[in-house]
Amino acid sequence: MWQKSFPPSPRLPQGALPYSCQPFLHGFTLIELLVVIAIIGILSAVVLSNVNSAREKAKFTGAQAQARQLAQSVLLYDSDVGFYPPDVSRGWDPGFSQPLPYDPDNPSAQWNGTCGHCPSDWQTIVQERWRGSYFSVWPGETPWGGEYDYNYWSATTTRYGCVVPPGIYLGVQRDRSDTRESAVPEEDEQYFLDKGLDADGCLNGEIQFLLQRL
Repeated sequence: MWQKSFPPSPRLPQGALPYSCQPFLHGFTLIELLVVIAIIGILSAVVLSNVNSAREKAKFTGAQAQARQLAQSVLLYDSDVGFYPPDVSRGWDPGFSQPLPYDPDNPSAQWNGTCGHCPSDWQTIVQERWRGSYFSVWPGETPWGGEYDYNYWSATTTRYGCVVPPGIYLGVQRDRSDTRESAVPEEDEQYFLDKGLDADGCLNGEIQFLLQRL
């Protein structure tokens, strides 16, 4: 019987696999590269969001920690001296780190203000009865670039259109030049309003932490 003959198969080098059995090797396609880039972008955005969230949380907790410590300082000062420290200018220590008010940024400056709720010889009394320090170092710049301000308000007052009840407050306020850049951003201030921690009750670029009711 006649049989059809086929040409002999090409001879392969020793150890080589037929073409159909060789691994399928190729580089990344454009679509695959775009998918990888997109995944990296998503992961980077998630990481950046988490970092920013942690930074914001640190601002909030830092400001609250200062207020909690100063609330204790106010009570200790009053217990020793017999009255609360005088209201002072923005950035000044009212008498927690040393007996009389002073400016940490200019220690040689003299306090020439008055103390409406204090006895007439209040400075002498403070120097005799003061048992501090009640706060190691007056806090410097706020997390938003402004100044902390010890506020003693014996009557209702208004701050940038917001009404503040009588009390002793730690103000997280603008810098001494009152620049808008150092104000607390609205979204951050709203956080404290929602928590009931901003005693002025409205958005005005600053936070008033209540230390003691009057």
